[in-house]
Amino acid sequence: MAAALSRRQAFCAGRVSRSQTVVVRAATWQKATSKSALSAAGGKQVVELGGAKVLVVETDGEVYAVSNKCSHLGLPLVGKTAMFQGQVSNKCIVCPAHNTAFDLATGEVKGEWCPKFPTLPLVGKIGDKKPLPTYQSRVDEAGNIEVYV
Repeated sequence: MAAALSRRQAFCAGRVSRSQTVVVRAATWQKATSKSALSAAGGKQVVELGGAKVLVVETDGEVYAVSNKCSHLGLPLVGKTAMFQGQVSNKCIVCPAHNTAFDLATGEVKGEWCPKFPTLPLVGKIGDKKPLPTYQSRVDEAGNIEVYV
């Protein structure tokens, strides 16, 4: 993990102007949910941690945490409507919008990138193949699920 830059370092590197505010936030373990709540939610639950929507998934006895925003168009993998309910299969979450499968452990794309989208002349699938951001997760003795955000 890269170290956060101080305001002075960020300014000197040309990343911020004098009038911009730099917010430095340290990553910490945060309680996301519990095993029982996750099971009651069908093994998939979206939580907000550190300003990010995180999808917590339990499959085959393991708990994973990934960004709930698809890396292609930023659409939710699990949303509020039946249309946006990504399915878990073979330790992957499958985007409901374009059917790309992302490995829950690594975020890497498994199989074809955007199989629901046509391949267009000169532009391809509209957007480069990008992995899904992942987070470390753990379960404590009490059954609480924590995510490192």
